[in-house]
This record gives sequence, structure tokens and C-alpha cells, in this order.
Amino acid sequence: MNKNTIKTITLVTGIITVLLGIYAVVTPLRTFLAIGWILGILFLMNGVELVIAALSKEKKEVGTCIIGVIEGIVGLMLLFSGVQRFLTDVAATYLVGGSLLIYGIFQIVKGVKKCQESKSKGILGIICGALGVLAGILAFTHPIITMISVGYMIAFSILMQGINMTVLAINLGKEDGE
Repeated sequence: MNKNTIKTITLVTGIITVLLGIYAVVTPLRTFLAIGWILGILFLMNGVELVIAALSKEKKEVGTCIIGVIEGIVGLMLLFSGVQRFLTDVAATYLVGGSLLIYGIFQIVKGVKKCQESKSKGILGIICGALGVLAGILAFTHPIITMISVGYMIAFSILMQGINMTVLAINLGKEDGE
């Protein structure tokens, strides 16, 4: 492929990604609720890959094949069962809350230990930990707010990736003096 083709593909991909990012920013809850779909596709694809890999070897790997079949079934269940997707999305919400809560607790503990060395760093760690605990509690008590917040984080990540790809495409070849 020549540089112009690569530049065009990168530019088009970047613009499409920017548009997807804008759509995700406008619909953060829908963006978050796509997690079940994405996991379903990933489980299905990985399951198929494992089965093919296990059966294509000279010595067949029965265990890997069974795991692949199970992953494929889980993927199909997520793709074709709205209830399973919903439960996956809810579980993801509470995983975010749990992660924030645990991280906050560890920050508080680390801040208390740090107080012996540096009072200001220790207090800062305790404050950040307390905020993490509060965010975790908020995530557990208001899951819709958590879903929207995580949706925005995903959306902005997609948007930034699209902007980076577009800038890369525009600058592609400029270092060569073109």
C-alpha cells in the first residue's frame, strides 16, 4: 500500500470514529448499555477461535475446545437474550462501584501510613480515598448515574481516539517533506 492509500484509510477511519464518539457523547446511557453486546461478540469470537485452534492442532486439545464451546454459548446468550445483556450491564455498573469503593479504602489506608512520612501527602491520600469511597457508595445507590458517567468516559475515549487518528492522517507524510 502506498502512503496516500494509508493516509486516506486512516483519515476516513478517524472521521468515522469521531462521528461515533459524538454519537456516544449524545447518548451516554446507550453507549454504556452496549457493553453487553460487545462482550457477547467478544465471547462468541473468542470461543470460535479457541475451538478452531484446539481442533487444528495435530494433538487435539479437548479442554480448550470445551472452553471455546462454553465461551461461544455465553456469547450467543448475551447476543440473543436481552435479560442476560441487562444483567451483564447491571453487573458492570456494580463492578465500577465496587472498584471505586475498594480503591478508596486502599487510598485511605495508604494515606494513614503516609502521614508518618509527610502530613500533607498523607492527608491528600486520605481525602482522595474518602472521595473514592463516596463515589463507590454513589455508584451503588444511583446505578443510572454510574451508567451515564461511564458512558461519557467511553464516549470521550472514542472521540479522542477519532481525533488522534484524524490528526495522524493529516500529518502522515509531512515528516518526509511531502
